Amino acid sequence: MANTYSTSNGERLTTSQIDSKTRKAKALKLEIQFVEHRYNFCEKCGKNGSNTYLDVSHTVSVKKAKEDGNAQLAYDLDNLRILCRACHAKYDKLNLKWK
Repeated sequence: MANTYSTSNGERLTTSQIDSKTRKAKALKLEIQFVEHRYNFCEKCGKNGSNTYLDVSHTVSVKKAKEDGNAQLAYDLDNLRILCRACHAKYDKLNLKWK
């Protein structure tokens, strides 16, 4: 099947399905942190989310997860972390804009 990716249990998912599950997982990650701490913050440096942009980043990239047949890592909460733009840019070597 074209444009599908395997999970570790053999399930096949389309890019659209993976993207949808990933968006939901990122929102849940932020929600869980907010419920536990009453605010969102960078898990690396501790910057408060009300003073800076926060991103939900992958430890194992979505691309790598798909290539390795572990597409479920794209939406696995244990593979997601909340980072400020500065930490996200530094960790992933990205050119991101932030305030």
